[in-house]
Amino acid sequence: MAEAVAAPITRERATTVRRRIPWVGLIVSIVLALLVVAGVVGPSLNPRSPTATNAAARLKAPSAQYPFGTDELGRDIFTRALYGLRTTLFIAVPGGLLGTVIGTLLGLIGGYRRGLVDFLLQRAVEIVTAIPSLVVASVVVAVLGPGRVQLIGAVALSLTPVGVRVMRAAALRVSDSLFCEAARAMGASHWRIMFRHVLPNCLGPVAVLASLNLGASIFVETGLSFLGLGVQPPNPSLGNMLTGAASLYFTRAPWMVIFPGLIVTILILCFNIIGDMLADYFDPRLRSQTTT
Repeated sequence: MAEAVAAPITRERATTVRRRIPWVGLIVSIVLALLVVAGVVGPSLNPRSPTATNAAARLKAPSAQYPFGTDELGRDIFTRALYGLRTTLFIAVPGGLLGTVIGTLLGLIGGYRRGLVDFLLQRAVEIVTAIPSLVVASVVVAVLGPGRVQLIGAVALSLTPVGVRVMRAAALRVSDSLFCEAARAMGASHWRIMFRHVLPNCLGPVAVLASLNLGASIFVETGLSFLGLGVQPPNPSLGNMLTGAASLYFTRAPWMVIFPGLIVTILILCFNIIGDMLADYFDPRLRSQTTT
């Protein structure tokens, strides 16, 4: 995120961002809303079962009867994609938000208190950050076992270090402000200063972090299911729909890979675009350019 705002701010860039945010944001928001509604409401409106097999309809190409085609067992991929999308959203979104909340709180405490607390927290974050997030989540699931709650916890833990670093940097800057010094001089407690003065002035980076974490959480959940550590068959998820299709049926039935993979790609892309626009919007240098 720091790299995203490190480039010099010019009047041309400020004007371009100001003009493109409403249109791009509207389009991305509509696409994301449609996917969320499809995942939450779609399975309830679809009469077909995601686990029902039909040997006579094996590997059928997309058609009016089967919009996304069928898989090796004759199951409707469109129906399985709807249920898989709901499963991914119900795991990735809580996991991403939980990771953002935990990382924000830990980063706030470390950035405000500093000293030994901050030192120990940063060393722990560096150790976890040295390991890829998907590996961290895989270890957590391997230790705790499969299950929706375990998956949410694994996703949250894998994303927490990024939140700690982002929030710590923002808290270090805000805690040295004059209004924080004035609050200390008036006898306000540390907790009051952190949550009444520091945290509200760090909501910009937190909003950007939450959006990017949602995209990353979808990647982690899909990766876990793809590796066989997430949602277990025959229950569908976007990740485990790709597991067998990618290795056995890609050349014979590419629709088994294309449609689930496309849904995952669009979801991650939407959250990342929203995060990028939020980073531009909350950049104080960019905002000062747009108001002049």
